[in-house]
Amino acid sequence: MYTKDSLLTHDEYKAAEAAFRALPLNSHWSRRAQIIYMGILEVTRGQDIVEHYHCEMAVAAES
Repeated sequence: MYTKDSLLTHDEYKAAEAAFRALPLNSHWSRRAQIIYMGILEVTRGQDIVEHYHCEMAVAAES
């Protein structure tokens, strides 16, 4: 169940997107956005998993 409190703010969304794309952290993001960024970066180990995911999808579509 989602509540209004569970939605990401604009800078939290941008931080998550940047982390999944292995882009640098923006020091202007809120503290919570930076925590989200660091958490995702820790799990992805700094790899651009969005591009990797698109490549896997393209290979699967060709099969």
